[in-house]
Amino acid sequence: MILKWFYNLPIRRKQLIALFTSEVISIVGLVGTGSLLIISGGRSLLVNQAKSELAVTEINYNIKINQMGFGFRGQSDNVAIISAAQQYSQFQKISPSLQQEVKKILQNEVKARKIEYATLVSQDFRIIANANRDRQGEIFNPQNLVTQVFRKPEQIKTSEIVSWEELTKENPPLPSGVAGKESLIRYTVTPVKDPQTRQVIGALISGDIVNQKLPIVTQTLDAQDGGYSAVYLQSSTGEFHLATAAIETTNSQQNPDKTTANSPYLLNFPLPNTSLLASAVTTNNQIVTERISLQGKTYTVAAKKLINYAGKPVAVLVRGTPETDLNNLLRDSLALQAAIAILTLLIDIGLAGLLGRAIARPVKHLTQVAKQFSQGKLTERAEVMSKDEIGELAVNFNNMAERLSLREQTIQEQMQQLQATLAELQETQTQLIQTEKMSSLGQMVAGIAHEINNPTSFICGNLSPLTNYVSDVFKLLHLYQKSYPETNAEINQLIQEIDLDYLQEDLPKLINSLKVGSDRIAEIVLSLRNFSRLDEAECKFADIHSGIDSTLMILNHRLKVQPHRCAIAVTKEYNNLPPVECYPGQLNQVLMNILSNAIDALEEVIETHSIQPQIQIRTQHITPEAIAIHIKDNALGIPETLLAKIFDPFFTTKPVGKGTGIGLSISYQIIVEKHQGELQCLSTPDKGTEFIIQIPITQKVKNSTENS
Repeated sequence: MILKWFYNLPIRRKQLIALFTSEVISIVGLVGTGSLLIISGGRSLLVNQAKSELAVTEINYNIKINQMGFGFRGQSDNVAIISAAQQYSQFQKISPSLQQEVKKILQNEVKARKIEYATLVSQDFRIIANANRDRQGEIFNPQNLVTQVFRKPEQIKTSEIVSWEELTKENPPLPSGVAGKESLIRYTVTPVKDPQTRQVIGALISGDIVNQKLPIVTQTLDAQDGGYSAVYLQSSTGEFHLATAAIETTNSQQNPDKTTANSPYLLNFPLPNTSLLASAVTTNNQIVTERISLQGKTYTVAAKKLINYAGKPVAVLVRGTPETDLNNLLRDSLALQAAIAILTLLIDIGLAGLLGRAIARPVKHLTQVAKQFSQGKLTERAEVMSKDEIGELAVNFNNMAERLSLREQTIQEQMQQLQATLAELQETQTQLIQTEKMSSLGQMVAGIAHEINNPTSFICGNLSPLTNYVSDVFKLLHLYQKSYPETNAEINQLIQEIDLDYLQEDLPKLINSLKVGSDRIAEIVLSLRNFSRLDEAECKFADIHSGIDSTLMILNHRLKVQPHRCAIAVTKEYNNLPPVECYPGQLNQVLMNILSNAIDALEEVIETHSIQPQIQIRTQHITPEAIAIHIKDNALGIPETLLAKIFDPFFTTKPVGKGTGIGLSISYQIIVEKHQGELQCLSTPDKGTEFIIQIPITQKVKNSTENS
């Protein structure tokens, strides 16, 4: 299709398209390849950068826990700590002064390291001393970490989830926004050993809550020149909750949680979804990356899970590196390449113009002359502009034009004769079909009417004398009975056998029934004669309703109950119509075609649908000069794609042998051409079809073929 379209273009456009396409392919190849290399290389660089920055973020995250471990390893050698643990392990009561000294040491650690937990626990997991609300004697073994230290006397550093109930018991000073929630906490558990026996007699527990600790993320942004940094915790239910986060921003109005008025960061800004976090916790301790839009900018975001001492994920570290530099580089590169492309296209357009003057202009002139010649201007000739191939083509065209002009004149004369002959044959064929059909039907109907009419005339003619004869016999019989009331036994027996009284009563009824039947036969004969209209072949005034009733009488056998279906109901709504000037026989043919098609359609739909078949016939005096006949059925209707073709000759949707396709075509010709009227078909799928016949009351212009 594209190649054919290109071949059909003018030469000048072919030149422009060829040059332009070749330039576009070159530009797209260079620009596309360069852009792909820049994008792929830049994104690979961004991914590696994001992973490296995430590694730095993890180091910053672990610095605090390492500092806690180093500090509490030193405190595990503190004389007061060891002494308190020894006394408790030996079931000795710790003096208040020693208790106070240990608590002071723990409080100093909390204050100096800005943490929330500093607790000394005994071998039975009970608190000896803690830095916050006094919990002495309570069991404290978070996530069984103390148990693990007693089993293996080595310092433990881990991140865990602490419940709000535990925080409530300790009651440390908490950042705003932590209340009522699970929190991420960094624990160190350091064994306290007896200096003499080197047995573990206690454990020091330090805990730093990560939630709302903004320096964890802001220090990362300060060190890595902005971007996005966050820590998410995974709750005990598996859901992800933001512990702390920060993203670079220049709009201070969008920073409701900022710590200072001059903070360049938007704090506690969450990711739009947790799909990256879910990927991070399901991978085997690998860093996962994803491109995410934050604050209207695109970031390459890296994430890595943090596992607790038991090896289960409890948090995810997130680092987002902005793609601003990559976008700027790509934009500058595309702008440079676009400038080069525009310059190249301008040069190509100039070259195409030069070629157009040398090649396209003579070809265009020759094309215009050929077009005018093809439109009938046989005197047009091409101007020979050069002696090249195009010039030779112009000379050959002029020679060909001379020969074609002579042939055209001869062909036109022959075509006119053939068209006239073909039109005459088509008209004659249609008229012959119509005339033959009506003639055959009229002869058949007239013959039937004649054959029925003869015996019916005998019956009707003899019924009246028969009635008189029977009446006279009854009078004579009554007179005999009156004059001779006494009869012999034989006569009485016969009177009883023939039931004379009943015979006198029923015989007049039988004669009357014969008269009703003969009248009905006469009506049928009249309807047959009215339908055939053998005596009304010319255009004359006729009763439309009589024609409709006659047609229905002919089709009455198809409307009755059949073995495979119920009867087709016909409802008539006749309005007062004046006599209409028409061709009665031909109008009856139109009614027969439309009603027969309606019956065919209803019989077809009855086979597959449960409906009450019905045909509605309605007449109208629509204007002072015209009347209308509406014939509507409730079959399946005609598809819209076929509706425009139903009046075409030989078009039919019926199976072979059941329809010729000329009925509606002839009907259309009769109404439109013979009667100067209109024949319309309105159809709605699944609701039925309606034919509307409109004809004038008086034929103002007589059809030239009315005698056909």
